[in-house]
Amino acid sequence: MNSHLTALNALHLPRQRNKEFVAVSLFSGGGGLDLGLSLAGFDFGYANDEVQYYCDTISYNFRDCIAEAKDVRDLKGQEVREIIKADKISLMVGGPPCQSFSILGQRASFSDLRGQLVFDYIRLINELQPEAFLFENVPGLLTLNGGEDWKKLYYHFQAETGYDIHTDTLNSADYGVPQIRKRVFVVGFRQPTKFIFPIPEYRNPSKLDLDNHNLPDWIPARLALEDVDGLYNQDIRIHGDRVRSRYEKIPQGGRDKIDHTDRIDPERPSGTVLVGSKAGGGRPHIHPYLPRHITVREAARLQSFPDWYRFLGTTTAQYRQVGNAVPPLLARAVGQSIKTALLNTKKKELVF
Repeated sequence: MNSHLTALNALHLPRQRNKEFVAVSLFSGGGGLDLGLSLAGFDFGYANDEVQYYCDTISYNFRDCIAEAKDVRDLKGQEVREIIKADKISLMVGGPPCQSFSILGQRASFSDLRGQLVFDYIRLINELQPEAFLFENVPGLLTLNGGEDWKKLYYHFQAETGYDIHTDTLNSADYGVPQIRKRVFVVGFRQPTKFIFPIPEYRNPSKLDLDNHNLPDWIPARLALEDVDGLYNQDIRIHGDRVRSRYEKIPQGGRDKIDHTDRIDPERPSGTVLVGSKAGGGRPHIHPYLPRHITVREAARLQSFPDWYRFLGTTTAQYRQVGNAVPPLLARAVGQSIKTALLNTKKKELVF
């Protein structure tokens, strides 16, 4: 096993609970954000998603976290407090469904009921009063409707919560993920806080950047696709002869003209891992060496999930959990920055 996979699979959740950094997760999905933040030191006592399969995945991998399948619009902050039995909540996290904002979706934004769920997220910030919150979404949110929706959302975060707001767009490949995937992050603190988003840990080898020239190159996709036989979630989809023949002719880094599926270039990070459709189970990337789609486990590897992390439910549900997730290594980097900021704030409080 290569060094990248060895290091990834060595990541494990803390054995003892950390009551100093209790966290709550909304729109939890397959738990990529929760996993990365847990690796940074946050302890999730409650997770919520409306899909039972996703909650099953959270419950399986986070044995001390209560995962509840419930419509967030019906969720009350007091109910969450009673469940976790914590005096304070350090962090509330979540990424309301992004289909309304994505360049791959219809970009209906706030006119779509899914887009309006962000306001329930803001409501729960006010009801739970965490020391900090983390909101993530797709970069398409910034340009939707000429940027007007982003201005509206930013205003609501500031005006309705009163939190000290910080925003940035980060690329997962810069943090050791073998995938090019950009996400917008909004981090808010209940008190004015000095906060710095994590600096890149890896660099794009095709760009001349004097500031990052000492960093290692991005992780190539091939390192994530080795030694997968026998792993959980490694169920290979069987294609017909016509599809296999077509995929064989697509060059690495190329795109199939029929189903618009990309074939992975093994020497570069993959493109963004997609969720596919509810009806057909999705069209994941094409394997760089074999004429087939990548498996759930291979997609999870590209997202930086360790092999011990299991996805439950139907194959379609598994693909969607992986494709919708924030890459854990990216989430861990952001979580470490948030934790550092919270610790520094507490030190100042002790001094004064």
